[in-house]
Amino acid sequence: MGENRKGFTLLELAIVLVVIGLLIGLVVRGVVLTRGAKVKRVASDLRSIHTGVMIYYERNGAYPGDTDSDGLIDDSTAAWNALSSQNIAYQKQNPFGGAYTLFNDGTHNTISFTVDNATTAQEVDNIIDDGDTSTGALTFTGTTGTYIMD
Repeated sequence: MGENRKGFTLLELAIVLVVIGLLIGLVVRGVVLTRGAKVKRVASDLRSIHTGVMIYYERNGAYPGDTDSDGLIDDSTAAWNALSSQNIAYQKQNPFGGAYTLFNDGTHNTISFTVDNATTAQEVDNIIDDGDTSTGALTFTGTTGTYIMD
């Protein structure tokens, strides 16, 4: 017992490895939860913006940003200004970067936005639409989503 030992015992090393493993597990879990919250926020934002546009239409008989009275949003900046001037909705940043853009696809009023990858696109589509990123009210071209407001 009186000998002078240097280094760690196997038990001490095992305890350190278990603690490190637990910390890594907590970090990974936190990242997954944060990503899931971002996906849900995008879905919530799309619903809120759509509702705001419909409220504006009900109040004014026209869509915000419809500069030529054809029933289609022509100017995203004008649309956001019109919505915010009536305290209906305010333009905010998408949690994956960039802003939500209000416009039209030639026949429908749309909300355009971006996500970080195809997996996120699929997850948002599963919440909002039919689960197929190429069909329905929400479609994706790469990481750019277009939500049709009908």
